[in-house]
Amino acid sequence: MSFRERTAIIAGEAGMEALEKASVAVYGLGGVGGAAAMDLVRAGIGRIVAMDFDRVQESNLNRLCFAYLEDVGLPKAAVFARRALSINPGIAVEARETFMSGVDAAAFIVNCDIHLDCIDALNPKISLLAALAEGGATFASSLGTAGRLDPGRLRLGTVWESHGCPLAREVRNRLRRRGVTADFPAVWSDEEAARPRPRPEGAAEAQTAPGRVRNIMGSSPCVPQAAGHLLAAWAIRLILGQDSERLHEQSN
Repeated sequence: MSFRERTAIIAGEAGMEALEKASVAVYGLGGVGGAAAMDLVRAGIGRIVAMDFDRVQESNLNRLCFAYLEDVGLPKAAVFARRALSINPGIAVEARETFMSGVDAAAFIVNCDIHLDCIDALNPKISLLAALAEGGATFASSLGTAGRLDPGRLRLGTVWESHGCPLAREVRNRLRRRGVTADFPAVWSDEEAARPRPRPEGAAEAQTAPGRVRNIMGSSPCVPQAAGHLLAAWAIRLILGQDSERLHEQSN
């Protein structure tokens, strides 16, 4: 029995053909992006472009669905590609180990039907969202999931109706300042997040991006992965016919 057969019961053969012809770009392979990307693989998406500059760290293993202890130290993008091909050897997977700064995000946008923003760094996130909006792309974004425990508090709606999430508020404010008014779907949690832990000076894993040192954010397996599932489900439903005319128009 093929891994596609159970999905075909829901999607039908025409739907499976549409999924196989579709292409999705996932920007960021953390807890959210990793879950979204793996869902897309298992659903039968034909081409996935996955971008992340980082390497698997042991602290990622509580939420990074495609990584295991033997993957620690390896590039996330490469590990994801290997897992994707082990599920569907026929998938076209492009793993890009690249760092997207806050000024050049437009240069990293690839030609895909749908784009999923799963970046957790604010400046690159805003730059990517603005570039996708200005280019008329079909896309959705993940907002705040760190420090939460309850996946039932996740919401899928438009970015402008997001609430109860400090990251969502900052994203809205920065987009407005850049003159971005386009509406697009977003996933956020209205659960209050646990406070981050200050990172001891010289602690390992302090460098999460070139030139940046962050405090330690709490995370759980449930909320980031559930947010990724919501993003992937949105993309899959879109490919299977919801808003199909808009998908076609915006991917050309």
